[in-house]
Amino acid sequence: MQQTSPHNPLTSKDNSVVKHLRSLADPKHRKKENAFLIEGVKMVEEALRDNLGVTMVIASLSLVQHHGKGVLKLAKSSGIDILWISDKLMDIVSESKTPQPVMALVTMREYSEDALLAQEADLIIVLHQLQDPGNLGTIIRTAEAAGASGIAISSGTVDPYNSKAVRASMGSVLRMPIALIADVSAFIKVCKQRGFQTAATVLTGQQTHFEIDLTKPTAIILGQEGAGLPQAIVADIDLSIRIPMAQTTDSLNVATAAAVIMYEAMRQRMKSS
Repeated sequence: MQQTSPHNPLTSKDNSVVKHLRSLADPKHRKKENAFLIEGVKMVEEALRDNLGVTMVIASLSLVQHHGKGVLKLAKSSGIDILWISDKLMDIVSESKTPQPVMALVTMREYSEDALLAQEADLIIVLHQLQDPGNLGTIIRTAEAAGASGIAISSGTVDPYNSKAVRASMGSVLRMPIALIADVSAFIKVCKQRGFQTAATVLTGQQTHFEIDLTKPTAIILGQEGAGLPQAIVADIDLSIRIPMAQTTDSLNVATAAAVIMYEAMRQRMKSS
């Protein structure tokens, strides 16, 4: 890698490393390179401190003016290369409307279905064809906070390493076990074989989420914004559940619905422990 410093940053968008970083805006390139970008002092610091796969830190001169000395110290102590680029180039590389002064290149952690359903797993969130990266990132963040053991994402769902999803996850995407699954119905069948009860949110669900036993190993299936889950998938699950609402409201945002159910599971488990 070209030697750079705060006094000699890269300034050309035609530099090969910069081109590589910019290419990661494309999900196909992210998958090919098995890498993605994170942004912001707090998220980069956490990734470095917790050894979460950072391979390069990208810094602009304004970093030293944004309490970024801790990031630089962590990178140097970990032997991570620091690429200094101009503020203008940071604006080009970043996908954020308000670019932060530091980014990091991170290696994706891949999980298999078996790893997701390991012996210690007891609450799996299954997401089918979600389209909004903000919703996906929020669910990933909430899943970590509520103590879920992993997330399964179907084909057709927005990439969890999309920059908006990464930002919405507030770094949880770096720690939360996430597996990509080809067939939701097949995965539900495997969950049942491994002793999980399967539950899905359905407007006409016969039980509320307060009435089912969420202390058991459970896989919660959530569908696409608006369209919900296909009937073929609903037919495969053990429990169709509904979230009670006032008569003036007939639905919740999928990320909100996920949070409501996950925290009910957490409440029940705390009460039974």
